[in-house]
Amino acid sequence: MRAWPCHVVSMLAGAGLVATLTDFPLERSWLGLILLGYGAALCWRPRLWLLLLPALLPTLDLAPVTGWFFIDESDLLLMVTVMVCYASTPRLGPAGGREQAARLPAGVMFWLCLLALGWAIGIWRGGRPWPPPDVNGFNNYLSPYNALRVGKAWGWAMLLWMPLRRTAGAQLEGLFRYLVPGMLAGLALVTLADVRERAWFPGLTNFASDYRTTAPFSAMHTGGAALDGYLALCAPLLAFAFMSERLGVGRARWLSLPLLAGTVYVSLTTFSRGLYLALALALLILLAAQLRRAGPRPTLVLGTAVAAVGALAYVCQRAFLSYGYRGLGTTLAAAAGGALLHSYATLARARAPAGAPVPPATWPSVQLGHLFAGLLLIGVSVPICNSYYVMERFSSSVGDLRLRAVHWRHTLLMMEADPVAPWLGMGLGTFPATYYWHNPGREQPPSYRYIDEHNNRYLQLSASAFTHGYGERLRMLQRVDVRPQTPYLVELDVRNPGPPAYLHINLCARLLLYPERCTATPLPMLAHGDTWRHLRFLVNSTLLGQGPPYWRVPVQLELSLEGQDARLEVDNVSVRDAITEHELLRNGAFTDGNDYWFFSSDRYHLPWHIKNIALNLYFELGALGLTAYAGLLLTVVTGLLRRMLMGEREAAVWLASLAAFHAVGLFDSLLDVPRIALLSMLLLCAAALRPGRTKGASA
Repeated sequence: MRAWPCHVVSMLAGAGLVATLTDFPLERSWLGLILLGYGAALCWRPRLWLLLLPALLPTLDLAPVTGWFFIDESDLLLMVTVMVCYASTPRLGPAGGREQAARLPAGVMFWLCLLALGWAIGIWRGGRPWPPPDVNGFNNYLSPYNALRVGKAWGWAMLLWMPLRRTAGAQLEGLFRYLVPGMLAGLALVTLADVRERAWFPGLTNFASDYRTTAPFSAMHTGGAALDGYLALCAPLLAFAFMSERLGVGRARWLSLPLLAGTVYVSLTTFSRGLYLALALALLILLAAQLRRAGPRPTLVLGTAVAAVGALAYVCQRAFLSYGYRGLGTTLAAAAGGALLHSYATLARARAPAGAPVPPATWPSVQLGHLFAGLLLIGVSVPICNSYYVMERFSSSVGDLRLRAVHWRHTLLMMEADPVAPWLGMGLGTFPATYYWHNPGREQPPSYRYIDEHNNRYLQLSASAFTHGYGERLRMLQRVDVRPQTPYLVELDVRNPGPPAYLHINLCARLLLYPERCTATPLPMLAHGDTWRHLRFLVNSTLLGQGPPYWRVPVQLELSLEGQDARLEVDNVSVRDAITEHELLRNGAFTDGNDYWFFSSDRYHLPWHIKNIALNLYFELGALGLTAYAGLLLTVVTGLLRRMLMGEREAAVWLASLAAFHAVGLFDSLLDVPRIALLSMLLLCAAALRPGRTKGASA
């Protein structure tokens, strides 16, 4: 690529970064320092983008604090990445001379170009008729500009193709030096965030609660499977530490064991049946790859291993059911000790000549790594899989699948009004608005919008009318820094232009979806009226806000509406310390629109997601986009399978990752979450890369 187009792209990214930062709510945030540090690291070593970006993308998510989710922290990181990488193109890696950059096969490039065409059409159709931006344009999924929110992931992926090829290097060494460690670092951070959330709310060993974690993924405020998709994409990459020599494996294998235990724990406590299926599929692919190296009798080796693992799992389960965690721990310790002694004795005997004394033997690190990985897998899985909630989830599988099938049929019915939609799709990001206005069940999802009236801006809430589920209220949230056992004054102005309504006002411990330990105001019934009414309540924080700053559970103010066909207008919200008069809320008058406010839909998520990756592509991009994506995926998977059968273990890991991700996509939407869509496209392209050709090499 010539220098001047790269510099133009770099300058455009820099201009976009400056323009975004002028309005972005950075108050009380470390984001500015993080961006400076990230930019400095890239200026020093541009190739570090492939290490740092996959680690930061899933974890740097401030939307519940800033209220910005159309343009967010990931976009700022990506603007810095594109700005520095395109300005430092020669320092990224080989492009000419003797060594060439890694290359994408011609078939992959064809499908990528066709997908780019479908993406451009999807952006155009999704935003039609492209109204002038207003206060609701970039904070509401019903907005036409939601096409840009969903489509930006594909755009960023296209911009990262060139840096990815160059950073990967001529022999793909950059993928294992930067990308894989970066993905595993991100997985470690997500695991820590998830474990912290469970420690805060249901408890680390409480597997009977229906609490389902969201970790750092704010996109799950309307449900979806962002966490499931991310775990399915990243968890199989742990196999690189056990199967590939390109990570320097000995030390990497032992460092990966704690991460493996944490990942298994986090994956199982999502209680996601789709994720369970995905990880089982990934494990089968990895086992099949290992069989290629199991010697002349692979079936016997596999049968023996499966029988041993099955027997140990059964014994551990019986020990846990009879004696609890002590019995499980004792059984695992005995199994580990016996296996170690057996491995040592067998290896020593095998290395000794007939009739000679048995010499000292070194520990077989590969077998030991696999052994401890298996013990960790069983030790973490047994307590969770025997929990009440897991049993309940599987017992409701048939009913849930029927509900999904009805939802998928309704999705197809909503496309019939547009004759072009089967070919080009309804447009990116259009499903929430299409469901809101045209769903066959005549359900009314909850909604909100900001209204300007006589130089004053206020929030209007509209209640829902659903036929399924509970907790259908849409909750407007803002984080507040309360102190325990402190009285607070909650004040706001309300006006009810519709039928009688109830306004719920709570202070709750809440990360994203599920509130706990709430302190509620009296529930007022608000009658119809054309004038503003001032409400004032005194509440006590009780135990909310207790604990050291580094371990303090987030507390949020929650506003939600209940009532048949109810609409309520809210303004001038305030939460003040009743003693010091210190104001805790920011933007309580909604002057800055959605800044610092976020919303959550707790339980019923079908109005927001199609719940199937293929149907999602067909709905938004039509047959063109679905064919392009399916062709791309099939081309990459076929190449990986061919390489795996030739004995390339790295190909098996890439294949397991992609297979697990798309297995989750059978039952959940994934590509409507920009961060997840971008990471999946990045891994898809990385898996398809082939070593660059070397000029002048002798045959």
